[in-house]
Amino acid sequence: MFQNAFAVFFGGAFGALFRFLISEFFPVSRWGIPFTIIAVNFLGCFIMGFIDSLYENGSQSIHVKHFVIIGFLGGFTTFSAFSLEFSTLVKNGNFVSSIVYLSVSMSLAIFGFFAGYMLAKVFKQN
Repeated sequence: MFQNAFAVFFGGAFGALFRFLISEFFPVSRWGIPFTIIAVNFLGCFIMGFIDSLYENGSQSIHVKHFVIIGFLGGFTTFSAFSLEFSTLVKNGNFVSSIVYLSVSMSLAIFGFFAGYMLAKVFKQN
């Protein structure tokens, strides 16, 4: 368990660092849309899908999987873990659950963000 935890820890640190560096060196934002982060999310999700496919038969090292998928890509992207869970539901034929998961996740994420944002505004006024 500790080996997996360290793999996730170090992978996440490297992933977050890479996302930061890419955002610093390639700050592409047009029309108020952060295209750099969209590109990072696409790239990370693409890599996660590719690696998830390689691991379907379970023959690769679990430590590498924890380092790359959970750690690095989880730290690198903001959508990779969400995409992995959604795709797992779809691959298992749980189409209704996948749509519910998609809808609820996106709705709650957006609601949670704005709820936290508004609560912080209340605290800042006091």
